[in-house]
Parts: sequence; structure tokens; C-alpha cells
Amino acid sequence: MIEFQLLGEIRLKVADGADVDALLRQPKRLALLAYLVSPVPGTWHRRDTLLALFWPELDTAHARTSLRNSLYVLRQALGDDVIRTRGDDDISIDSAMMKTDLGAVWTALREGRAADALANYHGELLAALFASDSEGFQRWLETERARLKVEVSRAALALASSLEREGKLAEALNAAQRAIEIQPDDETAVRRLIMHHDAIGDRAGALAVFETYRSRLAAEFEAEPAPETLALANRLRASTGSSAPRTRPTAPNGNRIASKFGSLPHAEEIESATLAHSVAPIGSRRRFRRTGVAAMLGLTLILLIAWAMSRPRPISIGTSTPLTSEEGLQIEPAISPNGRLVAYAKGNASRVRVFVQKIAGGSPWALTGDSSSVEVMPRWSPDNDELLFLARDGAFVSPALGGTPRLIAAGTEGNGSVRSASWSPNGDSVAIVRNDSLMVKPLEGSGSRFVGRGFQLHSCVWSPDGRWIACVSGNWIALVPGTLFGNRAPSGLLLFPAAGGAAIELTDREKEHMSPAWSADGKELWFLSNQDGVSGEVYTVPIGRDGHRDGALARIGLNAESISLSPNRIAYSVPVRKENIWTVPIPTGAPATLATATRLTAGNQVIELVTVSRDGKWLVYDSNLRGNSDIYRMPIEGGPAERLTDDPREEFAGTLSPDNRELAWQLWSKGERHLYVKTVDGGPPREILPVAGDQGVPRWSPTGNSLVAWSHNKEEGAVFVVSRDSRGGWKRPAWRLEGAQLPAWSPDGKTIAFVKFSGAIETIPADSGARRVVYAPRPGRDPIATFLAWRSDPDRLWFLGQDAEKRGGIWELTISSGRPRLLVRLDDPAGRLNGSAFTTDERRFFFTMDERLSNVRWAELVKR
Repeated sequence: MIEFQLLGEIRLKVADGADVDALLRQPKRLALLAYLVSPVPGTWHRRDTLLALFWPELDTAHARTSLRNSLYVLRQALGDDVIRTRGDDDISIDSAMMKTDLGAVWTALREGRAADALANYHGELLAALFASDSEGFQRWLETERARLKVEVSRAALALASSLEREGKLAEALNAAQRAIEIQPDDETAVRRLIMHHDAIGDRAGALAVFETYRSRLAAEFEAEPAPETLALANRLRASTGSSAPRTRPTAPNGNRIASKFGSLPHAEEIESATLAHSVAPIGSRRRFRRTGVAAMLGLTLILLIAWAMSRPRPISIGTSTPLTSEEGLQIEPAISPNGRLVAYAKGNASRVRVFVQKIAGGSPWALTGDSSSVEVMPRWSPDNDELLFLARDGAFVSPALGGTPRLIAAGTEGNGSVRSASWSPNGDSVAIVRNDSLMVKPLEGSGSRFVGRGFQLHSCVWSPDGRWIACVSGNWIALVPGTLFGNRAPSGLLLFPAAGGAAIELTDREKEHMSPAWSADGKELWFLSNQDGVSGEVYTVPIGRDGHRDGALARIGLNAESISLSPNRIAYSVPVRKENIWTVPIPTGAPATLATATRLTAGNQVIELVTVSRDGKWLVYDSNLRGNSDIYRMPIEGGPAERLTDDPREEFAGTLSPDNRELAWQLWSKGERHLYVKTVDGGPPREILPVAGDQGVPRWSPTGNSLVAWSHNKEEGAVFVVSRDSRGGWKRPAWRLEGAQLPAWSPDGKTIAFVKFSGAIETIPADSGARRVVYAPRPGRDPIATFLAWRSDPDRLWFLGQDAEKRGGIWELTISSGRPRLLVRLDDPAGRLNGSAFTTDERRFFFTMDERLSNVRWAELVKR
């Protein structure tokens, strides 16, 4: 039996008891072995997951070679039979040949044996291991370390409670002490340990625990314990007659008061020195001059120090600490102004709710009791007592400790929904966005004041001095739970004068700029951007008194999905996202499921839209495999992919002409999608409609002489057709249909089908004319359509959509009957969500599955 110790000191012993020294000196292969035995030996792991975690910088072929080489080395060191495979996709370690202390801990926790779990927990998971060039593994490791600590600490506290009920007070105390050793920042565990000391009559020990915790909070976080902990310590002091220690005065937000010269004692020394100069005897004229010069020099020095101290100092990020460590999505964190609580949206890409959690530790709690609601974008009130959030198309306020929310701004579906809500600095009003209009609404009384207007405004935040409101412009749909949740598209940052007036453009709309957050002094705006080619990099930009940029962008050195700032801390969510192409045969009987589907692409990439060539030979898709999104094609049966576009701007929705000679696609330019076409053999790209306005997701007509496309300037969308002239050029659209989305051609090219915002399907003649409803879903009963495919049968089309329970699927619609039939269930027990599009060659469906994990972390803001 091979023994692998992962907790505390790392040890690996083969059956004869010898250390496998050579393997211990290879961090990356040791990390691979550690991942394969987690959480317990025998767990099956997918090969493509290993590629993404350990070799994200390599293409699939080279990554698979590296994995094979590593598995060969592991087999050479541990024996051929240790590593098991299941088909081509799954790998595991034989549990009959290897045991681990980590597996013993997780097994004990699962079976409720807390004492055994504590006995096997020797220390932090893989404490001394760092696998270079494996950022994905390091993120996984940090998450697993935090998750294990939380679970073992909870087990220790549960064991302490059980022992206390049995009257075993000393043993209960030891168990509570272990909980603190494992999770020293868990303030709930600190209070439990204090109470256990008190239970055995050791009040001095109880107060010592409190003082140790209080001192560590002050030294490491410049914070005080929670009111509950302070109250517990005060009760113990009162019962023992001891007095509370003197503490430095604190500001209302809990931070120590300090002058601009530094801490209080230093400021008092400077004041005393200045006063001494002012009352000293004058003496002779020469002495007066010397004294005066010295005084002036001293005063000048003081003023220079004060000026230097008052200037903004560069900020760096301190040690990062996980707040959550769960499966699924924990996103959109909002840290309270006092830096002690974090609210975040928790769930999956279809449904999220707002939860609140203490930074000091403990379990999260739901903000509201409405489990059926979808809640997003939490924002703290300035006094830390309430949270503003979006739900049911409106804006609500709820007590931070949980309770019944109250509606403060109602909205309606579509453009009438409230897209953003942000507190004013004094908490008496909120800035809200409806239908691209930014308004200020008082919390008490009626009426709203118009501030400004912008394209698809959202994620607005009010500056601390109340003069400015920063908003994101563009890609609102990425924040709406559903199939387009997390959609990647360019967006820009606008700054509105809160009193009203024209918006100031802080960034372009060529890149992704999102998640603005103000620094505590209001002099800098933090945000996320792919300005330098990497999505989610954190930047800061100085803002002048006139609202314009007052300097260059600075990169902080942090990558995130969204950010939130308090005066001294940052909270942020860290994403892991992959979206690849899957295929499933079109069933003739019962609906198919993902169990019968096959993955066609793999790797650390996001693919959003996929199409099949008219002859069924090629798959065309967009992928961000090389950083920004480009268009690729690959043989429909699988094989190497060929990149067809390489513009540094984002390109999506590629589709081949019926003769496979031309490629049409959309390219993001200045915040709008524009249509382009080129010959596949290498000709230059040509813009089809070089005019302002959004144009996206092109579809070729069966003859190849026209394209139908979709404009998304408005939520409801619009459809139009562009056709070639006699010389092969592209003419302006002859008509435009409002309230239509994502069109598809009929097999004969005479009709265009499209989906409505409501999920209905309608058709219109290709040369315009009367609209016809072919599918009208019954609310709460029928599936809603989101994407269409129409190939050879004029009476049959397919649609991607969601049923009444928000489960994804593909349905067949017989147009003559108007009734759909479910063909493929896309709901996934593993938590993956189907993407926003699909296609078919009439034998198989091709679609994408979105795999997401996101957790919240926090860190101190350190002034350099």
C-alpha cells in the first residue's frame, strides 16, 4: 500500500516504506498526483480538466503529450497499476493501492466522525507545494485549502458541543482550541472557545483568548472584534471585576483615528515642537534670526511632510484570503463600508440570490427569504445597515441581517427594468437606470430627477463626494441570469455629473471595461479591463476635479470578475470558465440527455456561437483560445482547427457561405457589432455596412446572395436583410423589422423566422410583408425559444430554449401544428449550463456547454 501524506509535511512512501525522493523533487508531477487523489483516491477526473489546470498555455495536442509524459513518470515511480483509466476521458488512482491522510479526513467528515477527522488533519493541504506555470492548479489548491479548513473547523466545533453535553468539559475545550488553530479568523469559533473556558471556570483563560484575538485583529487588520464578541468579553470582565484595557479612539467605521502626520502620538510630538518654537525667548537680533530661520525651516519641513503624506500613495494588494470555497457561482461581491461584511450573489448562471458573510468567519446568511427570486448587484448603504439589490425587474432594500425587502423602484420586463441601483454618499437617495436613462430617486417621498442618458447603462457607482456617478455602457445582457449570462463583449466607462449634464467618456468601447469602484478619497476609479489583452485585469485611473482622466491607467496586478472597495480592503470574485462544443445524435424516440452527448472540443477556451456549413463538412465557431475571440473552422468529425480571422478586436458568429468560399462574421468596433465578409482562401476582410448602428450574428441565405442579421441596440432587437448588387457589392437594407431577434432562413430562402423577446417565434417574407405567429408559448407551461435552426423541411424547425423550470433543451417545432416536442434535455446535474446557440446537420445537434466556478476573496489595500 502506497501512503501519501498531503496535510502538513508532504510525504510519499511506496509499499516497501521507501521515500520516492525523485518524485518529491518534481513539483508539477507531484501536484498532478495530489489532484488525482483528491478528495479521496478512486475519484475519477476528466482528462480535459487536467489539461486546463496544468497546461493552459499549450494547445490541446501538446497538452495531451505533456499529460501522457507525466502519467508515465508517475507509473514508473509508483507502479503501472496505480493509475486507472476509463475510456479516453477519465483518470483515477486505484484506492486499493494508495491511501492518503486527506482521504481519511474527508471520509471521516462524510461519516460524521469528527474526532477521526481532527486526528488525521496534520496541517494545511500541500503547504510547501508550488507548481509553477499551473495557475489553474494553484487556484484550485487555494480553494481546497480553504474548504477543508472550514469543514474541519466546523467538525471541531460540533465535537466540542457534543463533548460539552456529555460533561467532558476539558475535552470540549481542546476541540474548540483545535477549531481556532485551524481557522484563526473565525470569530464565531473564538466566542465558542471563550465560552468553553468560562464553562470550566477559567475566566482568565477566556479573557486571554479574547485579548489575543483582539490584538491580532488590531495588528493585522486595524479592526475591532464584532459587537457580540466585545459584549461577551465585557460580561466576563464585569463578573471578575477586571477593567477593560485602554484603547485608542476609533472612528465610526471602526478604524483607528490618525492625523495626516501619522498616528496620534507622533502628531502630538510635532505639535509640541511647533508650540515650543512659538513661545521661546527672542534674545539678540542674530539669535532671533537664527531661531526664526530654524523655525521657518522646521515649519517648512512639517508642511512638506504633511503635503507628501496627503498625496495619494500607490496601492498594492496584500495577502489574499478566500471568503467562499464552494461549487457554483459566488459573484458580484460588495464589501461593507466598514470592511467587515461581504454581500454577494450565489447560485448558478440561471438563478442567483444575495447572501451576506462576515470576513472574520462564520456561515453566510440569505439576505431575503424569497427563495424563488433572482437577486443580483448588491450595494451597501453608507451606514452598513442595509443592502440595495436588483430583483423582479425592480430595485429593493433589505436589512443587512436579513428580513423582508421593500421595493424602492419598480420596473417592467425588457427596457422598463431597473438595470442599476446605487446609494448616494449620504444614503438619502439612489441612482437608478431604466431604459438607458440615469435618474436619482429619493428614498423618502416621490419624484425622480433626470441625470443623463447612455447606451445600455449598468453597474453605476456614486463617488464618495457625491459629485459623480460612474457607469458601464454596453453589454448589459451579461449581467442577466440566463443563456447569455457572462457574455463577453466590449463596453465602456462613462462619468455623469450627479447634478446632471453631459457624460464624460473615461474609456473607449473597443475593449471590455467593467465593474467600476471608487477609491475611499474619490480621487481614483478602479475597474476591470482587457486593455492589455488579459480579461479581468484590475486598473486604476485618476479622476480630476473636472471629471476627466487626470493621468495614465495603472495596473494593480490582480485579475478578477468583479470588484468592490472599502477604505482599507478589496473584495473580488475569481472566475474559472470554459465553454466547449458538444454534439448529440437527433433522437427519434425518447428525449436524449447529456449522458449520450460527446464533447468535440476541449481546453481552456470560451466558445459562444457555432454553425455548420451548408454541405455538413465544417464546424465554424468563435474562440478566445489565443486571448481575444477569433473565428475558427474544423472538420465536423473532429480534427485540427484552422484560425480564419486574427483581428485584435473581438470577433464572433462566423458562418460560411453555401459554397464554403466566403466567411461572414461580426466584429466589435467602438462598442458596436459590425458585419464583415472575406474569402476563406485569404482575401482581405470587407465591411458590409460601413454605417453606425449595431449589426450582428449574420446568416447566409440558401443562394448566398443575401445575409440576414440582428441589431441589438434595443433589448427587443431588430432584424434586417442585406443583399448583393449586380456587381457583387452590398446594398443598404431595404427594410428593418423592430422587435425581432436572431433570425434564420427557411430552406427555400423565401421566409425568415425569428424569435421574440417573449420567447415566441414568428416569420416574415424575406422581401418584407406581413408577420405570422408560428409559436406562442403559454406562460408557465411551454418552453421559450432563444435560438433557431431551419435546414431542409419547410414545416419543421428546431429551437434552443428553456422550459418553465428554467431547464435548457432543444425542441422540434412543426410549424403547421404550432406545438413543440422536446428532443434533447440540456439540464446538467454537474452544474454546466448550455450556451446561447446551437446548430445542426440534420443528423446531430451541435451546441456549447458552459462550465463555471467563481468564488469570492478579499485582501487588504496596502499603501506603498
